[in-house]
Amino acid sequence: MRDYDPYRPPQAPLLDEHLPAAFAGGDWSRSQLRVLGALALGYLFGFCVLLVLGLWQALHPQLAPLAFTHLLSLLLVLLWGYLLLRLRALLAARFALHGLDGPVALQILLGLLATGFAALHDGQAAGVAGWWELGYFALFVALGFCLLWFALRLRRIRQPYPALRLFVWSVLLAGAGSASGVLVVPALLPGLAASAALAWVFFTAAGELRPESAA
Repeated sequence: MRDYDPYRPPQAPLLDEHLPAAFAGGDWSRSQLRVLGALALGYLFGFCVLLVLGLWQALHPQLAPLAFTHLLSLLLVLLWGYLLLRLRALLAARFALHGLDGPVALQILLGLLATGFAALHDGQAAGVAGWWELGYFALFVALGFCLLWFALRLRRIRQPYPALRLFVWSVLLAGAGSASGVLVVPALLPGLAASAALAWVFFTAAGELRPESAA
């Protein structure tokens, strides 16, 4: 106790040594990652609302589509694209994973195209319905292969979080179902699981950072 100095600053490292400096000492903070996790949960809620609206429309085809359905779909596509961009940056800083630019950009593009197809279909005549359905089907098949590409890139991560492992498998199942062309509707279930797993990924990453390392 003779060498104890109560005024000496703590000798513990400010950053966890097992975490990459690009992550622990970079621009990431606990609050930022928690906000991203909350946004992912918000996406999950909006996705569920969109599914309920779609089911309601399928049960009442004689009624006109709700006007805000397409707006909600567009907002969800933009939100998912933002979350994917932040996930790409997080994985590059935490796991040094690169090469996600292609699948991420293609997901956003296909999502926007699918939303545009759905919005334009409401104003089309019945004679072009067949062509619209064919184009919409091709978009979902392409999106499925894009999700498979994305999931396979994510599987290169060594020692991922359990949440990240769940996210990868959920995306893989959603992509396989969508790419098959006949399991598009069942593929929505792993899509919901992927949304929840993404929120878990952000919350797990936030838990790795020390409070004093937050910006």
